[in-house]
Amino acid sequence: MTDISEEERQRLILDLSRKVDAFRDEYLSGEPDWDPLHAALPMKHCDGFMWMYRTEWSGETIEHYKHGITRRYLHLDHSGHAYLYRPDEYIETTPGIAVELVFAGIESMGATRETGYNEAYIREKHRKMREMGWTVIS
Repeated sequence: MTDISEEERQRLILDLSRKVDAFRDEYLSGEPDWDPLHAALPMKHCDGFMWMYRTEWSGETIEHYKHGITRRYLHLDHSGHAYLYRPDEYIETTPGIAVELVFAGIESMGATRETGYNEAYIREKHRKMREMGWTVIS
């Protein structure tokens, strides 16, 4: 790494700080909007999801939900469309396909679509991991 002056270092830190603030303001601000998720899924399948953030894409507001067990994202807009994310773009798909991709393999994880992602689930997962000899840091 090349040496930089203290002034350059401070300027880089300030620039990075501004970029982090802009990212937070664009992607992490706001209140969760559960309406698109509730429209796409039966209520009994919604307890495993966390609202993560929202983005604007081609004039649509896309809500991003992450499934706590499968760790996969469901990207939904307010018009009933679903999207697959690829670097720098969203590809529209049917809600049915997007939902199937999010839940793929959940049964092999010892859960179902109705399994909630909550403190009880997490405690039990950590207990099982410790029984298998894993170190759990939480």
